[in-house]
Amino acid sequence: MKVLFMAVAITALSVGQPASGQIAGSWTAEFEGRTFVRLDIKTVNGAIAGGLSLGNFEVDPQGVVRRADAAPLKLTPIFNATLKGSTLTFFRKDDRDTDQFELHWLENGAVDLRFILNDEDRRQLAANGVPVPRPIRLAMQR
Repeated sequence: MKVLFMAVAITALSVGQPASGQIAGSWTAEFEGRTFVRLDIKTVNGAIAGGLSLGNFEVDPQGVVRRADAAPLKLTPIFNATLKGSTLTFFRKDDRDTDQFELHWLENGAVDLRFILNDEDRRQLAANGVPVPRPIRLAMQR
């Protein structure tokens, strides 16, 4: 799985409930002026859809982003999106792998993105000396 530089993790302490209108939108994260995460969410006939673009990034030993490339312009479609309370779970196909993510709404209107790692992903990261990244805070683009 291509997670060495693209894994994302979250630990949200205070979570807000998204209003239905707040789910749809364009969410981004920047590092040194470059957008390295872009998530577009829309609702179509009551179903949640959209796309995700992640630039390669590295984290320091504490899991904080220390380098990031710009996200590709092309979004990869998300699928099987499920909203439960303040958490949106979804998947995306990355070459041969399928990656799972969670998006948590916070009380301040921002969201945190978590890459859901299975045991094999965690072993692979550890074997390569890569710590599990800390939360990636996304802001809605107006």
